[in-house]
Amino acid sequence: MKRRDFIALGSALAALSPARAGDRNSMHSKEEPNRVDFIHDGKQLSPQEYASLLLQLGDEGKIKPDYYSNGGVVEELEHKFALLLGKESAVFMPTGTLANHLAVRRLADKNRKVIVQEQSHFYNDSGDCAQTLSGLNLIPLGSGEVDFGLTEVEKIIDQAKKARVETRLGVIAIETPVRRLSDRMFDEDKLKSITDFARTSGIQTHLDGARIFIQAAHSKKNPAQYGAMVDTIYTSLWKCFNAPSGAILAGSKEFTTGLFHERRMFGGSLPAAWPLASIALHFADGFLEDYRSAWAKSTQFIEILKKYERFKPVFFDKGSHIIQLNITHTNLNRFRENLLKKHVELGEPNSQGFLLRINPTLNRQSPEYLASSFLEALKA
Repeated sequence: MKRRDFIALGSALAALSPARAGDRNSMHSKEEPNRVDFIHDGKQLSPQEYASLLLQLGDEGKIKPDYYSNGGVVEELEHKFALLLGKESAVFMPTGTLANHLAVRRLADKNRKVIVQEQSHFYNDSGDCAQTLSGLNLIPLGSGEVDFGLTEVEKIIDQAKKARVETRLGVIAIETPVRRLSDRMFDEDKLKSITDFARTSGIQTHLDGARIFIQAAHSKKNPAQYGAMVDTIYTSLWKCFNAPSGAILAGSKEFTTGLFHERRMFGGSLPAAWPLASIALHFADGFLEDYRSAWAKSTQFIEILKKYERFKPVFFDKGSHIIQLNITHTNLNRFRENLLKKHVELGEPNSQGFLLRINPTLNRQSPEYLASSFLEALKA
């Protein structure tokens, strides 16, 4: 990959950059090496930072072009994440929505009933793609909850067997951590009992592990241990690995063979996926170590703030990397603006304070310096 190939890259990357709606301060320049971002899961590189890193990787000979998302650096990425997730094989997908859909679609085969979490991304935020495009019957469990139990699964199976027209449950799809519930984690004992039961009962399992690397850091496991529990697993490439977009779907070689045809059928074979794959591959091996370091620093940072009565941190039950920081007797929007001047980015305030997402950007400042910035912003 040569330098001249990057001439028009800045505007393209700006269009791809996945800033969340409402995060008006999420874009930043490469001149801010001390920036701490409490909004995103990863480092949320700016278009300038993407372009700069791609130039560096190109100069180092680390970018091999793909052809319609096959071969080149995309293939390298697939091999890397298959290993990290403990699977035989993996396939690049442009989005997590498509990864979840194609996984459940292929696993279900002729058994069209699929159990999902009522609060899952696949059930709530995918536009009924499974029902509309693949004729799947999604059965939501655990209404309003992070997880559900084996008893609920067995009840659904029993009902299907006793129906006038007997049908079989094809797939159990589980998301953890659960985005809609502040990235809280599916109970590990429930996860194991359900997946063990499914394996002995001939039911396929899929894990929406968009943030499974974050969960692995908190559970002191490695992602491959979660991959071993299920037939297929997906993880996001932009949430933790700083790509502008992208996902990896991993499973057995039998499962992934020919899957690129279905990817293309759904319009998901990008003519050139190397700008996404090369960035994610660059960060693939370093995230867990970087995140663990950031979490340790966040713990020190929170301990300092707890000494001041106007700061009240709240940790979620089954929580992962999100902390609710309540702040009393202050104008929250003004506080946010004051922190932005100190290169600290917060999301929109809620009724009591802010949700802080811990990510590797916390490694850019010491806990003491970060805490002093919060105190100064409060005084100002």
